[in-house]
Amino acid sequence: MQVNVEHLSSIKKKINFEIPAERVLAETQKAFAEIRKRAVIPGFRKGKAPEGIIRKSYQGQVESDVIKNLFNDHYFNYIQENKIFPVAHPVIDADDLVEGAPFKFSATIEVYPQVVVNEYEGFAVTKEKFVADDQAVEARIQQLRDNMSQLQPVSEERPAAAGDHVVIDFEGFVDGKALEGGDATDHLLELGSNSFIPGFEEQVIGMNIGEQKRITLTFPTEYHSTELAGKEVEFAVTLKEIKVKQVPELDDAFARECGDFETFADLKAKVAETIEKQEMDRIERDFKDALVKQLIEKNDFELPEVMIERQLASMLENTKQRLQYQRMTLEMMGLDEQKYMDQFRPVAASQVKGALLLHDLAEKTGLTVTDSDIEARLQKISAESGQDYARISKYYLQNADAKQGLEEQIREEKVLDLIAAKAVVVEKVKKEILESSNAA
Repeated sequence: MQVNVEHLSSIKKKINFEIPAERVLAETQKAFAEIRKRAVIPGFRKGKAPEGIIRKSYQGQVESDVIKNLFNDHYFNYIQENKIFPVAHPVIDADDLVEGAPFKFSATIEVYPQVVVNEYEGFAVTKEKFVADDQAVEARIQQLRDNMSQLQPVSEERPAAAGDHVVIDFEGFVDGKALEGGDATDHLLELGSNSFIPGFEEQVIGMNIGEQKRITLTFPTEYHSTELAGKEVEFAVTLKEIKVKQVPELDDAFARECGDFETFADLKAKVAETIEKQEMDRIERDFKDALVKQLIEKNDFELPEVMIERQLASMLENTKQRLQYQRMTLEMMGLDEQKYMDQFRPVAASQVKGALLLHDLAEKTGLTVTDSDIEARLQKISAESGQDYARISKYYLQNADAKQGLEEQIREEKVLDLIAAKAVVVEKVKKEILESSNAA
């Protein structure tokens, strides 16, 4: 057997095989013998049909079996003996099988990348400095207030106005035909929320209860449905109710309604504490992301497409599940699966590269995850989720995949802590960071 390897790139190889004619003949005879044992040919007992008839009836199957057997014997033995580690199935290109001649085929593969961290010390990184934001606290309290508000029908006869919540029936028509999915009954709409097609809410303003109206609009040219983009649509609208939002007073009674608080001051303090924790977590994530970005820049390498595709598929599935939980879809976000893949491909590539580099650095520096590390993390998960520690511990310690994922997460954090300890970190408030970014 002759083998020639073409190194197409650092992660792509084309392995060319040439199998001697005598080996092909032996495999062909073996295949015919196997088929003869089980072939059912009219007029002959099983296993007794002449080879010529077998060849005529089963030539295609014999060739398929021979090619498969030759490939399995030579390709898998070669990559095992030469310690080649493909990340996906090979792309096969084979010549026709000709009796009495050598058989040639090639296997093009992507291999696991060579990941080596040579530089990880002295990274210059800007880290945001947390500054308490009273406006963010007020905004969060207003959000709580809105959530606890109630809608009440208007007490006087008047037309709908901006800020009102109206209950409407509507049906849409395009080119004189009913628009599929373009109708609703008892639909609640906040006028001024801009949640409908531009121009719709403005034309509902001024309608009275019981009034019917025809509203003509044009779908935006950037509308997510290309079939409707730029098309004229007519809505038949009936206004059934006008409601106004009644918001509670921001006092101690409101605080008690929000949870286990005695006073409004207690609620405000808790909101400030929650926002600070969320912001500190975000700042830490941004800081670690900046470290990983520099780690990739200083130790970059070529990545097989299949590894990016796998990460993208995982990200897409997680996104779809999260949107489904929120009763949303990709289409509602102005995306489809292909657009999502195109938009987040660089993110997926960075995530894979970062994970591989951190894993290599953990091995290089001898960082390990101990039982006490795992126990501390389980205690943290229990405290933050409010779930029983014994239940959390049982789940992770009895689920091999979950435990492995937890260990990898802890290991990555340890490596990032090591990089951070050796980095040159400058703290700036968000305003300074934004000004520096705009200036650049």
